[in-house]
Parts: sequence; C-alpha cells; structure tokens
Amino acid sequence: MCAKIEELNGLSAEDILGKYWKRNILPIDISKILFDLKVRFVPFNFSQLEKSNNIDSGDILGVVLANNNDLAILYKEAETLNRTRFTLAHELAHCCLKHILPNDKQHIEFRSKSAVQDKKEIDANIFAGELLIPEKELRLSLVKFFENTFPSSVLLAQIFSVSINVMEERLRYLKIPFIDSNKIKTLYIE
Repeated sequence: MCAKIEELNGLSAEDILGKYWKRNILPIDISKILFDLKVRFVPFNFSQLEKSNNIDSGDILGVVLANNNDLAILYKEAETLNRTRFTLAHELAHCCLKHILPNDKQHIEFRSKSAVQDKKEIDANIFAGELLIPEKELRLSLVKFFENTFPSSVLLAQIFSVSINVMEERLRYLKIPFIDSNKIKTLYIE
C-alpha cells in the first residue's frame, strides 16, 4: 500500500495550491509543488516500454509509480516545458482524483484518441488546468492585461506557461470569451 497515494487521494487543486503555492506568483511552479509533496519526478525515455507493449512510438506521456511510501512520476523526456508541466499536473491529478488507489503499483498515461474521451482523462485534464491556471489568478490577469477588451489566449498561455491549447480549453471550461489563436479575428463566446 502506498501511503503517499493515500495522502493525496481526495485533494483538490485548490487544496494543493492553498498549501504549496504562494499566491500571485505566476506561473505556478509545479516542480516545487511536487518537491514539497515529496513526489519524485523524472524524465524518462519510454521507447522500450512502448515497443515491448506494442504501443505506438511516442504515445506514452507519463507514468505514475507507487511503492510503499514512495511515489514517482516519470514523464516523457525531450518534451517542451509546457507539455512537461501539464503532464506532471495531469499525473498528479490521477493521484488526487482517486484514479490510482493506494494498492495500485502503476498508472500509464497514453496520448491517444480513445483516452481523450475517457472520463478519468477528462477529469485529470480539468484538474491539471485548475492547478496550472487557477480561476482567481486567471480573472485577475484578465483585468490587469485585457481591461475592456477580449483576452488573447496566446498571451495568457505565455503568462501561465501552458500551451495555447491548454489555455483555450481552460477559458472554454470557465466560459470566458477570448480571441481564438487559430482565428485571430474570431471571438469565442459560448
């Protein structure tokens, strides 16, 4: 049984931010949060694991390994900083959302079309967005940088150090109108 998984199960992104993040400092330092949580994170080449399990090359983004009191997140080496940050937050989400139980030994995360529709994957993505782009700080940034105008997802992505896609998904989730990066002249309003 993994005591660290047991400790994380049930925590929200807000719980983690409240305890391990100093407000008003952006971007969120996911590495420091994991360090403070005593969760190891290690870059890893998954090519051999993919090959031995007949998984398409490049599909594995992260793996959570749990053993007794030790918890580690292996993340795909040679990824962009934004992708790495999101993968770390996403894998931590699986631990907090009770997708990984204290008796589980590992969880493998895949980048695939089928995983995109999986409820656990959607929930982990939402949690990762909440962790890396807290709503309060996002709304403060909107006022600070975009007073009386529609926000640019590109600039917001830079401020929070996430991909444009992640920022746009977070804005859609919160129903905040924005200027779509793909259609600079198009306004997203739901």
